[in-house]
Parts: sequence; structure tokens; C-alpha cells
Amino acid sequence: MTTASSIGDVLVTWPGYDVDGERTGQVLRDAGLSIRMEPKTGPRSPAELRHLLGDAVAAIVSTDPFDRDVIGASPNLRVIARTGVGTDTVDLVAATEAGVLVTTTPGANEEAVADHTLALVLSLVRRLPEHDRSLRAHRWDRAGTMTPGDLYSSTVGLVGSGRIGRAVARRLRAFGSTILVCDPALEHPAAGTELVSLDELLARSDVVSLHVPLLPETSGLIGARELALMRPTAVLVNTARGRIVDEPALADALRRGQLAGAALDAFAEEPPFDSELLELPTVIVTPHVAGLSLTSIATMNEQATQSVVDVLRGEVPIGTVNPEAR
Repeated sequence: MTTASSIGDVLVTWPGYDVDGERTGQVLRDAGLSIRMEPKTGPRSPAELRHLLGDAVAAIVSTDPFDRDVIGASPNLRVIARTGVGTDTVDLVAATEAGVLVTTTPGANEEAVADHTLALVLSLVRRLPEHDRSLRAHRWDRAGTMTPGDLYSSTVGLVGSGRIGRAVARRLRAFGSTILVCDPALEHPAAGTELVSLDELLARSDVVSLHVPLLPETSGLIGARELALMRPTAVLVNTARGRIVDEPALADALRRGQLAGAALDAFAEEPPFDSELLELPTVIVTPHVAGLSLTSIATMNEQATQSVVDVLRGEVPIGTVNPEAR
């Protein structure tokens, strides 16, 4: 086992990493580690990642594709420290078999995601981007087809009731919204929410917001059938993972007026520069920043840094998703 006193490389692909911070880069250097910054700011193939990893003993990453070939070609790798909580871009089985611990930063960004979700909900309901574009075009459209809706007294359906879903529900209660929740793992609804099936949630909601991880059973969870269950006046918000939604089906539903609008922070392919959704006026898009804020970035950086040091000392840090890899 490599120890923290050994000289080794840490590959950092997370663009927001503070390489000079006292609680981040300096901690790694004090542990005898060197840092190689290779920020991921666009698509990155497994072949590119294999080349970048080289003989690194650790990696602090965001959404790089750690497939079986990448992990197998990195015999010195001991830890993949993920900034955030998603591990859908890491082959956990391959990592475990190779003795590579995979860690996340639980609790670091859930409030930021909840804030961003509410911002997108309000932007859709109050039609802020449309009014912004209209006024910049020297129009004064205050009613008619541009009339906004109300979040107060509306029905909001939350698909998923983990830490982020519950944080969104707390915010919605202050708006006087009726809150529906769909979560097969939940036996009893939280106070102020109603537990329903996915189909009922889609049919009753004015706003549907997604808060589930990307798993085989949630991939394509919202497809053409599910979108057809929603009201023509309803909107969809996705701050979870892009592949939860069938994007071509969503684009088709929006074009046909089957849905009033959508707000997306995550996409099947990122960046989504070729996505037809970017061309639709009733779609609000943000570049997978829901979990990012000055506070959350600092916390994720510090947690990921400490995870690297802990693993290389032979410890299992909080946030380890495959402790059996030891």
C-alpha cells in the first residue's frame, strides 16, 4: 500500500480545485504528493483519461469516464475521489476488483442543488427568460400568452426523496405548494407531502422535479409514455442526471405543446452542444452547475483532498462507496 509519506502523483481533473489552498493543494503537498492539473472542461474519452492518469496514485475528479479499461491500465491507482455524490461515470465493480476505493463528498452540495432547483422552477413558472428576451426585443408583453403562473398553491411532484429531494420540499412548503413524492424506497411520506405512484405524480403535478440517482432502473425513467401523462400546462425540471430523461422524447413533447416547458441542468451528453433542446424557446438550460456555489466548491475540494490522504494512509474515509475494495 502506498503511504502518504511516499512521493506520488495526484491527477486533478475537477476544474474548481484550489491547487494552492491551505486545505486542498497544500495538504497534498505536505503529504508528499505532487499534483497534476488536467481540468475537464469538455468531452473526455476513456483513452484520453488513460493517458492522463499515467502512474497516478490518486485522482480528484468530476465526471471523467473511469471504465474497466481505464482502471485496469492504472495499476498504481488507489483512490478515485469524486467531487459530488454521483458515481455513474465510474465502474464500481472494476474499481472494487482492482482495490481502488471510490469516494464522494456527501452533504457538500445538496443545499446548493435545492436552491438551483427552486430557481429553475420559479424561472419556468414565472416565465423569466421569456420576459427577459421579450423586453430586450423592445416588446412590452405583460399578459396574453406571456402571462406567468403561480408557484403558490400549485402542485409540485418530486421524483426521489433523498437528501436533495427533502431539501427542495422544505423550500416548497414556504410557497404553500402541494407536494407529491414518488420514491419506492420510502414507506411513509415526510410531513407536508403525499406519497404517490409515478404515474399519479405526473398526472397531477404542475411542476415535476427529478431527484433520483442514475441507476439501471432510472435510466430513461421519463420517456414518451411518462411525458404523455403530464398536463399540457406542466413543466419538467431535471437537476439530477441527464440520462434519466429521454431527451428526444422531451424535445418532441415540447415542440408539440404536450408540455409547457422544461429546465435542465444535466444532459445525456455533456456539454450538450448538439442537443435539439438548446434550440427550443421554452427550455431553460444551465451547464451542470446546480451543485456549485462558493461554499459547496470549497467543501467538496476539502473533502476530496482529505479522502485522498486518508486512503493513502490506509484509512477508509467518510463518503467511501465501495469499502470492500480494501
